[in-house]
Amino acid sequence: MQKIDELICATLRGENHPWPAVGDDAFAASFIARSNYHGVQALLDRRLQSASGAALGWPKAVVDSCRRAAILQVMWEMRHRELLNQVLARLSDGAAGPILFKGTALAYDLYSSPFLRARGDTDFIIPFGDRDQVCRTLESLGFACTYGVKGEFVNSAAVYERIDPATGSHPLDVHWRISNAHLLSKLFTYEELRSDARPLPALGRDALAVGPVHALLLACMHPACHRQCPYFVDGVEYYGGDRLIWLFDIHLLLGELQPSQYEAFLELAERKGLGGVCLEGIEDARARFHSLVPEKVWERLSRLKGTGVASRYLSGSVTYQYYLNFLGADGVGNKVRYLGQLLFPPQNHMRVAYSEVRPNWLPWLYLRRAIIEVFKRFQRTLAPKQPVGEREK
Repeated sequence: MQKIDELICATLRGENHPWPAVGDDAFAASFIARSNYHGVQALLDRRLQSASGAALGWPKAVVDSCRRAAILQVMWEMRHRELLNQVLARLSDGAAGPILFKGTALAYDLYSSPFLRARGDTDFIIPFGDRDQVCRTLESLGFACTYGVKGEFVNSAAVYERIDPATGSHPLDVHWRISNAHLLSKLFTYEELRSDARPLPALGRDALAVGPVHALLLACMHPACHRQCPYFVDGVEYYGGDRLIWLFDIHLLLGELQPSQYEAFLELAERKGLGGVCLEGIEDARARFHSLVPEKVWERLSRLKGTGVASRYLSGSVTYQYYLNFLGADGVGNKVRYLGQLLFPPQNHMRVAYSEVRPNWLPWLYLRRAIIEVFKRFQRTLAPKQPVGEREK
């Protein structure tokens, strides 16, 4: 896997790297699977088209796979942009409009063509009090809620999806807080992000995105959040957060920040307790893509390593994260409500999540959920460390 990742990174850095002499059919198949996992096939296609993959000796199967992925992503992007513009036009009403962050915001801000930033959904944050109105609007536009537990302490987002016959699923991840984790949900409010938001004209007149400083902080948080929280690629569950597309986001953001923005980034990283997480994300991006970073950034972030509750949370075990979330709930009453929402999600959520389970007696569904979660955590604790990005068994 390491040799494949090194070849991917060299190509994304713009190096005209020939296909390895040891790259047999099995290596090519692993390369295709690995580049798909990393979400970079469209980017590789762009590089190979400009460098002539055939001239570099890259196998036809690999070149064709990247080309097909790029074409599919172009088709998906065209339809997704159309649907997203419909949504933003309905939801945007001045100061309370949605603010995009992560994949789609970066796709239309940093990448030369938005389809190059592969992603499975669009994330945006709305004011807390607008949840019900936004949900009704999305339903009126043909989107259906596929996931959403309205809990003050254990969930801060809902997924709305619309299926297009030609291009498949178009999910929207609607956040009313920046993170589902109770402790992290307090880091960035809608109002704070709105004060630094900027127009995203490449997407449309109603599009707003988080500013570059917040975008870099969130991009560094993103991989760290997935050390303990699963993410899915083609329906397969992974942990670890090592996807190269996420590190490429950080690489591009580092190249865009101005000196004054770096200063604001460092100040905010320290104030939010994210210095350690930001240092790791930037180190990983520099190691993979040779990102240029001012020396003062290393000095300041190195001093912050190991400090800050948020960084300790993101580097901790699941048990430690539950503990910090529990402590973060103010007062005895809120702590009890946190435990209640954690152990006993709403009935409608249980019915949807376990719709195929029989018997469907609600106490049995709660017990089954608890057993599965304990077993998964226990299994992950005992399992030997796998190469980053390998599928969890």
